[in-house]
Amino acid sequence: MVRLAVLVAAILTSTHAFAFTNPRTTSSLSSLSVASPSIVEFDITKEVQDFFTLVSSVREAKVYEAPVRQEGVKLYIAIDGEFNYKRPGNGGIRLLDYENDERAIEDAIRLAEGMTRKHDMFRTGFSGAKLVANIDISLDLIERKMLMEDAATALGVLCGSVYTGCDLNTCDVDMDYLTVATDDKYVLAGRNSGVDTNVATAASVMGSILGLLESTTTSIASTTFTVQGCGKVGSTVAKELVRLGAQKVQTCDIRTSTANIPGCDPISDWASTACDFLVPCANSLAITEYVASNFPQGIRFCTGATNSPFASQKAKQIFADRGVYHVPESISSAGAILADSVEWYDIDLYQRVEPSLMYGWIRSISQQKASNMVALSESNASQMDLIVSNVVPSRNGDPIGKTFPEWIEENTRTTETLIIGGGMAGCSTAFALGQQNVKSILVERGDTLAPPTGSSNGDSRMYRQMYSDPFFSKMQATALERWKVVEEISGEKLLQQNGLLFYGEDTGETVEGSVLGAKQTMEELNLDHEFFTSGDAIAAAYPALSGSKGQPYSGVYEATAGHIRASKACAALAKAGGDNCSVMTNAKIVSLDIENDSSQVTATTEDGVTIEAKNVVICAGPWTNSILETAKLPQLNLKVWEIQWAHYKVKKSIASSIPQAFHFRKGQSDLDGGLYYVFPSTATESVADDGEEYTHVKVGVDFPSGSDLPAMEAFDYGGSQTILELMDGWVAEHIPGVEERIDSFTSPYTMTEDSYFIMDTLAENVAVFSGGSGRAFKFGPLIGDCMAALVTGGTLPMDLERFRATRDAVQL
Repeated sequence: MVRLAVLVAAILTSTHAFAFTNPRTTSSLSSLSVASPSIVEFDITKEVQDFFTLVSSVREAKVYEAPVRQEGVKLYIAIDGEFNYKRPGNGGIRLLDYENDERAIEDAIRLAEGMTRKHDMFRTGFSGAKLVANIDISLDLIERKMLMEDAATALGVLCGSVYTGCDLNTCDVDMDYLTVATDDKYVLAGRNSGVDTNVATAASVMGSILGLLESTTTSIASTTFTVQGCGKVGSTVAKELVRLGAQKVQTCDIRTSTANIPGCDPISDWASTACDFLVPCANSLAITEYVASNFPQGIRFCTGATNSPFASQKAKQIFADRGVYHVPESISSAGAILADSVEWYDIDLYQRVEPSLMYGWIRSISQQKASNMVALSESNASQMDLIVSNVVPSRNGDPIGKTFPEWIEENTRTTETLIIGGGMAGCSTAFALGQQNVKSILVERGDTLAPPTGSSNGDSRMYRQMYSDPFFSKMQATALERWKVVEEISGEKLLQQNGLLFYGEDTGETVEGSVLGAKQTMEELNLDHEFFTSGDAIAAAYPALSGSKGQPYSGVYEATAGHIRASKACAALAKAGGDNCSVMTNAKIVSLDIENDSSQVTATTEDGVTIEAKNVVICAGPWTNSILETAKLPQLNLKVWEIQWAHYKVKKSIASSIPQAFHFRKGQSDLDGGLYYVFPSTATESVADDGEEYTHVKVGVDFPSGSDLPAMEAFDYGGSQTILELMDGWVAEHIPGVEERIDSFTSPYTMTEDSYFIMDTLAENVAVFSGGSGRAFKFGPLIGDCMAALVTGGTLPMDLERFRATRDAVQL
């Protein structure tokens, strides 16, 4: 006998749910009456028998056929066990054209049992269920509203013993129909919530991936992945693997265009392409015995979103015998049902929670389960399948959804100042605040401070007082004193004096100034310099610059200039912030709530960490406007440039006369901005010398590869071949002794219309630095002092009027 406790008041308002019931069924339910909406038990066994047709019973699972009105559609409801309101069945509703009804019924049983394994794995409070619609007609001909109403009728008869949501070929519109038809009952589909169940599933996949890598001490940076299936879940996983710095992410989908994901390498055949980690996110049963036996050598891991990825137990065993670690889909694909557990347990929390908190919670649970499996197997891949039951909790106890509020609290951090961005400006701000004993948390979306994807990465940035504008020359003098403090506190040698030559044509003023403008400032401020009046004089002083011979050039040399070890400087700045600065990498901010009235800032990372602070300093470079958007603050007029640079091979005998230099020339084509630079071999320490004879120099351009970009979405780290050819041509013409280019890089510059930075407050507790325009790094510690003063109310070390966010040039 099936006994259900239901709210009578809720039942009596759901008269639409009994459209197909016979008069006796309707009467038996309608005759129930109580004075108040108290819980009443009643028996629906008779209603189930009258309404449904039992079509299969296998092991504990049963499949019932429900009546539907459209020809060519059959609706099956599978339940793994008995209908029970205390532990209701939960599984999505899918539409599929099966070979025959028997296949549909078999699939319903397989899926319901699989759902039980998922629910039991995490004690969600549910058992397994599945709604399967076998369709003999085109999906385009399905009367979806009618079908969802028919499904709602069936769910109403079951009175809360089965809940459903989206699955294959059903969507949010279907769930809207279903929710209306059930009077907002029996549907767990993330409605009225920012939580995306596809992203939730991707979060559990990522958790299992990270758990396997962590517990086997495998670096993601040395791992090649193949994501098989690039739908909503697979594409989310692929993008996240790229963000976390995977060595290579291969993507494959039967819809080839879907596999074209930024940062990924599309492949045509996943089963014959080598990888370390296979991530199935497509059709079930794809890993056959043949695929498992013949998959290329080197595979070590397999886990993904696919339900039943292996065609047989033997196929799974073949992988295990080959030493492939496999985390079952009951863990790796459980994200949606974990979200369901929260939705069922606390609908109010589910509807108002910041989605990234949910995804972070799901990821952490999945990661822990995967790690536990490896530990229990004693790092033996062939034992993984045998110990699955050891990580399944008892069904007795609170559902896992009840732990979500506790997890949020445990993953909340507090500080005085939140700093967003771990490049030069963010690290400099952490240093300045640390000197004032102000606590800060610095978050960086990349895997290191000054990551390769940002603007502050690399061996070298120029420092100089040689500016056309004396204001910046004075700024540099102040900043150099502060750089000395950073070096002293951190114990790192960051600045190397090697001189700087400005030379070339009279181009007029550029973003970097001009030769004659720099000469005038050096004279005005009485700074030591040497002036060259011709190209011949420059070539005589620097033989490697033989391309200057006979050219109408002039030049000015500042002996006290040099270069800053950029990436190491960012790390040193944060280190100099001392214990007052806490650094979080791989921490992408997805939500920023500014509460001016309470002087409170609340941020959430993609991994679900909540950070509460009194104020925030935004130093997010080309991602500035995306952060401002999440905070509901006005956007700034910022553009992103793709700036290219490379290393070139050169004999040490020639490199000895290559100075640090900036060359001004009139552009040779529409794409040629005319500004080129070279760093000496002493500024390229990340590239090892090539034997006893050869070393390398760094050459780059100071103009964009194409048009101004509004944001990073369209940024191409591959750069432009045309620009590389311009660089190669410039090297051959001006430094003819330099040989071939060995690599190339593209970095983002954040630009303002007037080439001045932005250093200002946008709200009482919000300060922003942006628009470094490729010339801010040299002022790092001084910029940090300014940003610290803006948020603490301290005395500004310099006049910031020309850097205000209110000026016309940066307003949209």
